[in-house]
Amino acid sequence: MNTNLRNTVKLLRLPFSLFLLPISLFSFYFIRPEFNIQLILVMVIWHFLVFPASNAYNSYHDKDEGPIGALKAPPKPTDQLLKVANAMDSVAILLSLLINTAFTLFVIAFIAVSRLYSNRQIRLKKYPISSFMIVCLCQGTGVFCANIFGLSSATLFLNPSVVYSAIACYFFIGTIYPLTQIYQHEADAKDGVKTISLLLGTKGTFLFSGSMFFLATLFIYLSFQGEYINNFLLFVLIMLPATLYFISWAIKSFKNSTHVNFKNTMVMLILSSMLNNVYFFILLIK
Repeated sequence: MNTNLRNTVKLLRLPFSLFLLPISLFSFYFIRPEFNIQLILVMVIWHFLVFPASNAYNSYHDKDEGPIGALKAPPKPTDQLLKVANAMDSVAILLSLLINTAFTLFVIAFIAVSRLYSNRQIRLKKYPISSFMIVCLCQGTGVFCANIFGLSSATLFLNPSVVYSAIACYFFIGTIYPLTQIYQHEADAKDGVKTISLLLGTKGTFLFSGSMFFLATLFIYLSFQGEYINNFLLFVLIMLPATLYFISWAIKSFKNSTHVNFKNTMVMLILSSMLNNVYFFILLIK
């Protein structure tokens, strides 16, 4: 594999797709899809095409010199990266047509917003509040709803638990998204980007992410109140290690800012996403 191609593959940041897997798994809990070609297509479209292409397009425009999500030392992007991102998005749209029109529209909307977020001429990324809301809506609630429209039907939303869960997905992304920016304040300021984390500051970011996780937990409770309350209690139990790590990391960071770094952010990201994945896998096989 030549150097350009190897660097292009790195900038797709394929492992980062695992951090978004809980959203799809949560939607599958309500859909209960059969293991068929449509389910495989949905997973491939999101996790092997759309999300990596979004990462690539963002890297092409950002030209990061410091650590970014899942990459401690990102290589320099080339024109090949943009071509690959364009090709992957095109394939994703074509494959989504095999699901249905509604799912295709969600995919197109995600790709369009992702590009508006990163493109230097528009750069929604530089607006802290609107960019935060857009990312949470697209990567959280949007993906959850797209899967339901693609593998089931809108009638599922007549179930209040499904609506609460869609909202919970918004806050799941809202918990993690600011933390992915917390160690990049200097680089973002240099690039003219005022992220939600830069706006809030280090302490504010931890408090804000904590409040987002509280709201996510609240909507998980609303989703499973009543006869399914054990599902909520299981969530609290499984997420306890991530919660304790977050609190410990926040306390250390308040005392010493050197703890706000790429390594600790990745530990938080990996721990929380893996535990979320375990939780939703358990729900699926119960």
